Amino acid sequence: MSDLIIDRADNCINLCEVKFYTDEFVISKPYYNELRIKCDLFKTYIKTRNNVFLTMITTYGVTPNTQMLNIVSNTVEMKALFQ
Repeated sequence: MSDLIIDRADNCINLCEVKFYTDEFVISKPYYNELRIKCDLFKTYIKTRNNVFLTMITTYGVTPNTQMLNIVSNTVEMKALFQ
């Protein structure tokens, strides 16, 4: 499952993946498929009507590529956690 699940009062759920890397994180095609399966399984087992968003929490962000743009709704970088 995801590293952190935030069930919000506005009927949205953030599935958060937390990654610590020394550079921008890159979502590869195999990891994209893994994330897609995680999201699908979550929706299937929880049976929620809430919107589900994938959020990446990373050290230095996520490199924009086709996989990232197709699945990630939000990104949070480490610096935002310490402001």
